[in-house]
Amino acid sequence: MLWPVLAGSLWVANDIISPISIGFTCLIFCLMGCLQTLWHLYVRKKPPHNNNNIADKKSCYETLINNTEDTILLLDTKGKIRLINTTGANRLGLDTETLIEKNAFELLSETIREFRYNKFQYVLTHKKSVRFIDERNGISFDHLLTPVFDCSNNVIGVAIYARDITQLIKIEEQLKSARQEAERANAAKSIFLTHVSHELRTPLNVISGHTQILQSVTSLKNDDQKSLAIIFKNVEFIISLINDLLDISTIETQNMSLSIDVFELNEFLGYISDIAMMYKHEKGIDFQYHFGKDLPLFVTGDERRLKQVLLNLLMNAFKYTEKGHVFLQVIKQDESILFRVEDTGMGIDESLIANIFEPFYRLANQAEGFGLGLSIARHLVEMMGGKLQVESEIGKGSTFWFSLFLEPAKSKKNDCGIITDPLPTIQVFEKKVLIVDDLKENRIILKAMIKPLGFEIYEADTGESALTCIKQGFIPDLILVDLVMPVMDGFEFVDQFKNDYPELNTKVVAVSASHQLNSDKSSTFDARLPKPIQKKRLMKILSEQLNIQWQSQDSSGAKPKISDTETVIPPDQHTRKRLIDYARNGHITDIKDEIRNLEEDSQFKLFINKIDVFITDLDFDGLIDYLNKLTVMIVIFRLFKWSIVCNCVL
Repeated sequence: MLWPVLAGSLWVANDIISPISIGFTCLIFCLMGCLQTLWHLYVRKKPPHNNNNIADKKSCYETLINNTEDTILLLDTKGKIRLINTTGANRLGLDTETLIEKNAFELLSETIREFRYNKFQYVLTHKKSVRFIDERNGISFDHLLTPVFDCSNNVIGVAIYARDITQLIKIEEQLKSARQEAERANAAKSIFLTHVSHELRTPLNVISGHTQILQSVTSLKNDDQKSLAIIFKNVEFIISLINDLLDISTIETQNMSLSIDVFELNEFLGYISDIAMMYKHEKGIDFQYHFGKDLPLFVTGDERRLKQVLLNLLMNAFKYTEKGHVFLQVIKQDESILFRVEDTGMGIDESLIANIFEPFYRLANQAEGFGLGLSIARHLVEMMGGKLQVESEIGKGSTFWFSLFLEPAKSKKNDCGIITDPLPTIQVFEKKVLIVDDLKENRIILKAMIKPLGFEIYEADTGESALTCIKQGFIPDLILVDLVMPVMDGFEFVDQFKNDYPELNTKVVAVSASHQLNSDKSSTFDARLPKPIQKKRLMKILSEQLNIQWQSQDSSGAKPKISDTETVIPPDQHTRKRLIDYARNGHITDIKDEIRNLEEDSQFKLFINKIDVFITDLDFDGLIDYLNKLTVMIVIFRLFKWSIVCNCVL
């Protein structure tokens, strides 16, 4: 060690430090060589670091592999065990040293040996991993076989990982069983709700049907007609409550769908405001609404679902408002229509706003209702392409709003032939109609609605008797059949009828008080008529299915006019001015309140009838023009009267 140091020192001294004496230089480099030698000896004696000790790394890997709960094996291409962890050895009932170099497949039972060997060969041949689950001695294993490659990408063995998933499978089976039980319970709930719906709608159908029949009686007084209208609207409102229970069930099963059709927006908004007026008089708080003047007359959308959303928002507004007002606004917003309900009620805490849209959630101090309305409303608005939003402040009130694109449409007069309610016995159509319903009350209502129109009608209380009637020679042009009947229901009847008489072009309409109208099986019918039966909808179906064009009570289509021989007595100037102000702001509620005050005096009857025409059509501009013309006429009349008096005096 010392000699190379000295030799190197002399070489450096001879070539580089020639000006210095050789002896002195050699002495210096000898010293440096000694120091370097001592340093190397010190470094050599220092113990090596353990971090890079491969033996320690191997120990760590073995600890990790042996302590896992999964079986880990490494097999060569002949199936011999090259590595196996403690877990795998314990499962085979041997120690790891004994298993090394043994053929793994010879340790397996004959029932599973061939299956696993085929999987092993597949991995070697295709150089792909495979995964499978099998069972041994009542224990289920999840296996993963992966090829092991050398540096040349050749397969030199197969790594096997096996995990005991017996408990996991048991938990999955328990969850599956629980899910099936929940599905059975949900199906039972749906059946229960369907039958409850049918039982509730049946008497409501009787009330609604006879109300509509009485409304057709022209000899009834105006007050009687208004009372009947109130009864009819309340029946429809009760039906909407029943629908809430059924809708939450269809939302849960994701079976809810929209029914898109053309409807008259003015008539729709008038119905909504009339229902809200009932709440106004019941609660004694103010209700106002504003409908934009540029709203389309007819739009395309789901009228029933939109009605359901707005009525729910208005119901909640009145429920949670003890003083102040409730305000409904419907205006154009770009290409969409904005619906907004505002109240001055108790308000909602910001932390609870997200909860109010959850099913069955109710505010703590309120016990009314099912807590379903807002959940259903939000779902329906989203289905229609909007988003239900809310702003609220404790003690100041809440505002709910949403925007929908409702495509403007043309009048449905030319589409279905309905202008107004058809006149009884106006025309004999010589069409035959078969009514099939197990309840006599329902048959009476349908018969009373359509018999005055000249139809030949036959009634049947069961599906079997209806088929017998047809067999005996009564060939109907249209059949109105209830879906829920004993022995043979409506679905079975229509299947039997179409099988027996495929040559007939008879139209079959499903009539039911249940949600079965929305089922897939109802597609076999030509049309669907829900209970309680609405006369207008029934007339539309008859028109479409039988290709009938109804004649209206006023074939010209003109608005009702006051006879020229009758004198309209207007109210005082202050009342007329208030009516003009209300019309300019679109406050129909205030206009109706003023009219209600005038009804106490019979002399204003003709004036009220004239104003009703404008209110029904939401024709605010026409109302303002009419009132202004009345004012001008009154001024002219007074000037004329004053001039006559003056002439008489002179």
